[in-house]
Amino acid sequence: MNKALKALVLVAERLGGTGFAQTLLRVLVTCTPHWRRGPLLVARLCTKRRWFAAATQIGEIGLQRDSSFTGLRLVVADSYLAGRQFDAALHHAQQLIAAAPDSFDGYHLASESLQQLGRSEEAIRLLEQGLDRCVANGSTADQGRSRHVQRHLQAYEKREWFPLYSLWRAAVLAPEQVQDLALPGDLRCRPQAIQYWSQGTPPADVQVLTARWNQLLKGLGLPPVQVFSQQAARAWIAAHQPDFLVAFDSAPHYAAESDVFRLAYAMGGDTFWIDSDLLPAAQASAVLALALRQDASLLFLKRKVPYLQSSAFVARAGCPYFQAMAEPLRGFDYADPQWAGVSRLHLIHDFSFGPATYAKTLEQVCSDRRPALACHEHLPLLQQIQFPTFRLSLFSGERLVVGAGKDLAYKRSSDNWKVWARS
Repeated sequence: MNKALKALVLVAERLGGTGFAQTLLRVLVTCTPHWRRGPLLVARLCTKRRWFAAATQIGEIGLQRDSSFTGLRLVVADSYLAGRQFDAALHHAQQLIAAAPDSFDGYHLASESLQQLGRSEEAIRLLEQGLDRCVANGSTADQGRSRHVQRHLQAYEKREWFPLYSLWRAAVLAPEQVQDLALPGDLRCRPQAIQYWSQGTPPADVQVLTARWNQLLKGLGLPPVQVFSQQAARAWIAAHQPDFLVAFDSAPHYAAESDVFRLAYAMGGDTFWIDSDLLPAAQASAVLALALRQDASLLFLKRKVPYLQSSAFVARAGCPYFQAMAEPLRGFDYADPQWAGVSRLHLIHDFSFGPATYAKTLEQVCSDRRPALACHEHLPLLQQIQFPTFRLSLFSGERLVVGAGKDLAYKRSSDNWKVWARS
């Protein structure tokens, strides 16, 4: 049935475009009232195409017929959240909690909706209510709806020795505005900011973002961003970190090349990595001014979940965290037969140089170098994990960077790595 629906959508798009395809799906669901799973199947298809408005409209039709259909309500709540209709997402999440109080899905979606609505304390209270129920019931291993669900549960279970959940919680509850900030002393680190654009000269809309970073860096007395092409990056790796050359040459996509290069370069000295699709946030200068006065690398703590992102970081020379991440990846080969059965998305994100490796390494370092103590002294701009012999700083979400998203032409192309990975 899923294949038939996908084929129908493809034909409809060719005949009349995206709007016609969505209308046809709504008509299909409306005209088949006895097809119980129809709204669920069609709504899921819409979410995969990122047609969130269509997904919620079709899902609401199904819920009018059967309000107890929790699987469908989950898709509807998720689609409202993705479509930034937070009140509607919260309503359906609360319905999920009432119908299935031992499932974490409703708590997670309600908490994320409340965060977006500016009700952070309610969000944390409700989230931890759900987390405690899952832990008490021993049901954490079965809560596999999404990566976000798993990341909440895993970080919460390990919170006694792994401070990631504590840091994330404090960041959510921190005030948005920064009080008057006294910055002691001079910068202790003057990293080289770098970006990667495999095809050579970046397009004009990407260059505009880099210019914004250069303006900020100049204000801090730092050198401008150095943009590396594929040829220049490969030459640098060959000269300075040749153990990463196999990974770079075997990378299946330019996004994977970028992942390899940023870590290889971080092994060479103080580095500030910035993804090409990121803008400086309103508080970016304050975050960097504070972070570069600490004797610590700086990591990106995601806003929505207790997890790390690899799209921006400052790596200090000799940092034990980055060394621990790099050593197992020396000699990595994307073309190794062991990866033949792994999807493109999982290979890049989970099993090589992607964000999952940043999070797994942090967990491993916290386990190996106990105690790992959370320090909230510098909130809301950043926090720290203090180890016996070194420290790591972490900034939260949009404190330093903001995604330019769909405004960039390459994000809409078939070459975009997420489009490629899911094709």
